[in-house]
Amino acid sequence: MDNADRMKGRLFSLDVLRGLDMFLLVAVGPLVRWSNEAWHWCSPGFIRQFRHSWLGFSLWDIIMPLFIFMCGAAMPFALGKRLKESELVFWKHVLGRVAMLWFLGGLVQGQWASLDPLKIAPFSNTLQAIATGYLVTAAVMRARNRPFAITITVLMALAYTLLLVFGGDYSEFGNGAFKIEQSVRQFTYPENHERLLKPSFYTWYPTSLMFAVMTLCGTFATELLRTDWKPRRKAQALFAYAAGLLILGFAVSPWIPVIKPIFTLSFTALAMGWSVLALALLYVLCDILMVRRGWWLILLFGQVALTAYFVSHFFRPVLKAFGETVAQGVLPHLAKNTQFFVVEIFIVLGTIGVIYAWRKLREK
Repeated sequence: MDNADRMKGRLFSLDVLRGLDMFLLVAVGPLVRWSNEAWHWCSPGFIRQFRHSWLGFSLWDIIMPLFIFMCGAAMPFALGKRLKESELVFWKHVLGRVAMLWFLGGLVQGQWASLDPLKIAPFSNTLQAIATGYLVTAAVMRARNRPFAITITVLMALAYTLLLVFGGDYSEFGNGAFKIEQSVRQFTYPENHERLLKPSFYTWYPTSLMFAVMTLCGTFATELLRTDWKPRRKAQALFAYAAGLLILGFAVSPWIPVIKPIFTLSFTALAMGWSVLALALLYVLCDILMVRRGWWLILLFGQVALTAYFVSHFFRPVLKAFGETVAQGVLPHLAKNTQFFVVEIFIVLGTIGVIYAWRKLREK
């Protein structure tokens, strides 16, 4: 591939983008929020970029869609050679990957480790959303038909959009996706399950259509980078792709609100547009201009992103206890919010230490 760094079959810019996304989630966001709680240095507009809201688009809103996009972007590299394998071998690999993601998602955010049927949720988190998109995209890739892939992506986006347009309004608990979600939950969960008593306005089951759309968007982006075109033309194609998605998102937003928890068409188009644009910029910077220095920490997060995500969520109580123990001589002398910020620093450092050790083990 032209100007590509095949680090164990990886494209440099893809690892950087994945690492930036994970670093934003694990380190930047928590430290910004807790430092603001301690010293109130952020303006309201700035701190809103690190929080979710029902309407609108913030920096924090891009994290989950970018994870899903990056899963799709990695699939042509991960599954490209496997497309030549038999159906049995191919699907054994794909379903194994799906099962792993589903299980880890259940441990991280589905409360599976609680073993409490009143708390356990079978489908409720980002890793399981990625698994859903991965499964659908693998099936589409197996067909090896580009027109079919584009058509199915458009049809899924259209079907979900029509569900929202005709299924209710765009309020938190009045939209069509939420109504379907609640119906599935009532059928699946015990009557006094906490997710029925305190319903979340995030939706998963019907929104799987958009999870698949976002994964396929990532796959299309990487397929552009795997063509025989010259690097400059690849970059131009990525910028055009990003522009098309952003124009679509802004164009439909007056009629279809930008809502992240239910992944409306306007939100999804904008999220994918920004994701493709970020990839295009990093491709130019890292793979054409060859700016490769200074990325060590970002690449650490990017190359073991799944481990970083799992460690930062599932082992957060352990990392917090570690931070409180290390800083126990200092914490009593600090204000409460400052204590939280100091502990958060140790949580971030602990996460970095664990994923660095994990990467070293994998290299042996």
